[in-house]
Amino acid sequence: MGYDSGYSASVLRAIASLVLLSVSACWGRAQAQDAGVTGCDEVLTRGPLEVTPATNATGVTLDAPVKVRFSPGYFELPGVDPASLIELRRCGELSAVECETLGEPVAGEVQVIGDRTLYFVPAHDLSPRELYAGVVRGIDQDLGIAFRTGFSADVGPPQLGTVDTPTTAQVGPSCEAPAGGYRVDVSFEPATDDGSAGSIEYLLYLTRGGGLEAPELRRRARNFSTGLVTMAFVLSPEEAASPVCIVVHAVDGVGNVDADMEPRCFEPITGDYFEPACNAGAAGSGGWLGLLGVLLFRRRRGR
Repeated sequence: MGYDSGYSASVLRAIASLVLLSVSACWGRAQAQDAGVTGCDEVLTRGPLEVTPATNATGVTLDAPVKVRFSPGYFELPGVDPASLIELRRCGELSAVECETLGEPVAGEVQVIGDRTLYFVPAHDLSPRELYAGVVRGIDQDLGIAFRTGFSADVGPPQLGTVDTPTTAQVGPSCEAPAGGYRVDVSFEPATDDGSAGSIEYLLYLTRGGGLEAPELRRRARNFSTGLVTMAFVLSPEEAASPVCIVVHAVDGVGNVDADMEPRCFEPITGDYFEPACNAGAAGSGGWLGLLGVLLFRRRRGR
């Protein structure tokens, strides 16, 4: 397959940068609070923290990029060149370990999103039913890459159902909520997709809460579970003082997003559940506030 000549090779496919969601009176941004909790400074390894496709993933789609999340601000460190941080190789008959140095190099381009996310987009589709391996380099540690492709390209977004009734419990001060608050546990069945299940990522947004002016990403999780997926976060006292709404989106390995879920709204303190008033007359899938979408940079193929 070739490229559409109207697009340069720098216009890359399947790079997702979450740009959520439409403006609504139901939304707002919580301000950080400092109640004097000590011991909360997080020491992160300088380098790659997570790679998609996941290690030993199978059934990876042929048009999947490799996505790497680094420690915050990594690309701003002196001497860091994002283009030199990743190598991907086709293994043939080699093992993944042998392939890291002896495999056939895969040509591609690197695109950086923000200060910590890197995408490696192969110049051509990956080969079907093939083992790929490589390495992502960092200052303090390197991460290995190892996955096996399936036999097809991605054709649609993951399918995610509804969340179970969230549960809440009051908690004391912590690094996440210095003034204490309410822990919220959100559970749901894993999404299904036409690609590797291990490449699905779940994004949990708080879309309504006291003091909130815009949707806020509160948790992200990978699809490593074969059973019920549970994502937990803590509401500050200000956020919990009024009705709260949450929504979960599933994003697959090439950036397709499931945006069909209706928001789940509840009173954190009393545990009552209700339909959000801002659903009425709202645009968007399923009648809720309207997802503006995920920005996708896609390579167009010539026929």
